[in-house]
Amino acid sequence: MKRTIFSMFFLFLAAPSILAGSDQGARDLYPAAEQQANIFQSDASPFQLDLDFTAQIQVPTSGHLTLKWQAEDRWWRRVTMGDFQQIEIRNGDRLYTKNNAGFTPLRVKELFGLIQFAKTPEGVKLKKVKQRIEEGAEVTCFETERKSSGAIAHDLCINSTSRDIVWDEWKEFAEERRKHEYSSYFDFGRHRYPREMRLLVNGIKGLSAHVNSLETAALDDALLVPPTGALERRQCAGMKHPVAIKTPDPVYPRSAGENGMMGITSAAVTVLADGSIGDVQLIGSATRSMDEATLQALKNWKFKPAMCGSEPVVSDIQVTVNFRLY
Repeated sequence: MKRTIFSMFFLFLAAPSILAGSDQGARDLYPAAEQQANIFQSDASPFQLDLDFTAQIQVPTSGHLTLKWQAEDRWWRRVTMGDFQQIEIRNGDRLYTKNNAGFTPLRVKELFGLIQFAKTPEGVKLKKVKQRIEEGAEVTCFETERKSSGAIAHDLCINSTSRDIVWDEWKEFAEERRKHEYSSYFDFGRHRYPREMRLLVNGIKGLSAHVNSLETAALDDALLVPPTGALERRQCAGMKHPVAIKTPDPVYPRSAGENGMMGITSAAVTVLADGSIGDVQLIGSATRSMDEATLQALKNWKFKPAMCGSEPVVSDIQVTVNFRLY
């Protein structure tokens, strides 16, 4: 039996939430750890973050990120990775992006999530709490679940004494686990932030990052002027995700099925304000035939568009297609 499994990810961060559960001690420790690590709070001082990273694509590729942050809706970010270069600017309800590839590689998007690890998505429900000793330190581990997104499981471990987040792991669908690991914390104002970060995908290192510097620094307003040719997106509080209403499956390539071949293909998809597809870019490859089948199918998808209040707006999602034989 041939089967394709879809998974969709929305390419903007969800707002922090309050953890639901019956264990009062867990309810206290969990948000306290998030608040301590979250340098992106609304009342935080402006800062500049610089880090080097290595992304595993086909070969290890080095990169650098600089983030100048003043508020959730006022920041400037530049990232380079090999030949790839991108600048992003958030100014009010507008997000401007300019890069030299026409899309943002998956590993770069994952890097953004890695550095903003203390922002838990909405709808997280506490299931279990366990305590154990790891490397001589007592850690408290939480098993949680986000039912609103297809029962996505999330496990998070916190140093019970320092309240540093040691690692968190997302099981986004049956075949894939993403684990973020953090270590070498240092003080930054009233926060503590990790100097070392890693992303493991199914136990294999996909990203490693080292923070070179994190310091208080004012944001120069001149940086908020979008560069010529930048792509504009509207952002808003409470923005509603696009909803898929027509999603034809990719055709399982005959040659792949006959040879027992399976694989995972990922694509970045732009959903226009009328719900149609504006651009599809391959960001994670399986075989050529699977990639082509995925791209062809996605061009025919239809959505109820993302909404800012009553206004439909352009948005971006990431779609992963898992070609499986059963």
